[in-house]
Amino acid sequence: MPLPLVERSEKEIARMIKKRVDAVKDVRGSHQITVRMSGKRFDIDMHLLLDSNLRFEDVHKIASDVEREVKKVLPNARVTVHTEPLGSDKHDLGTIVKEIAEKVPGSRGVHDVHIQKIGGKLCLDLHLEVSANSTLKQAHDISDEVERMLKVGDLNLSEITIHIETASDMISNELKGDGNELKWYIEHAAEHFPQIKAISEVEMRKIGDKMHVVIQCLFERNIAMKEAHEVSSHLENMIRNAFPEVDRIDIHEEPA
Repeated sequence: MPLPLVERSEKEIARMIKKRVDAVKDVRGSHQITVRMSGKRFDIDMHLLLDSNLRFEDVHKIASDVEREVKKVLPNARVTVHTEPLGSDKHDLGTIVKEIAEKVPGSRGVHDVHIQKIGGKLCLDLHLEVSANSTLKQAHDISDEVERMLKVGDLNLSEITIHIETASDMISNELKGDGNELKWYIEHAAEHFPQIKAISEVEMRKIGDKMHVVIQCLFERNIAMKEAHEVSSHLENMIRNAFPEVDRIDIHEEPA
């Protein structure tokens, strides 16, 4: 009898998803399929390769078809699909776009990044999240800066379309309750590890219904990298067990 999905490894689930996704009409391949358990739900992120002559309307339809296919396997999963034109001369262009856009001050993250070749030129379509408290002008200023940074990034993009969406603000600054409790828990959990000298910063944000935590962790200067990573992994597991709603945890290890 096959194992239930919850008992399968993330790599095994990713292989299952890839097999189904690659069979979807007009999908020419998939890669960077990541599977993560967040609370009682799976988060799926993937990149699709599509024919370069498709219109964006076709691209969005294929992405929706892929999402429905994934949800036949994982009904409650949150699925993010990024698309790239087959034969693009830029390796993993979607990831580069995401990294540039998310570094712009005021950006709360991007998702559903679609890149197509139209008339022999690369065109980009993405969703940008900004603070729900931003004014319309502030939101468009952030969008304009994202577009400017993408244009100077030497990505050979001839057309950029940005859809602006609202996201919750920084939890540590603007939300009460869980945000303050989570910050307190991280600081006190770190005290269980003598190798950690201090937590210099905890940054928390919500992007859609996902919570992302970034922790600046100061370690003994002479600690081995392997040991520091093991401590970070144990700390991350403690946080996830106490706060299963946290979707992503990044721990930056720095010398004290």
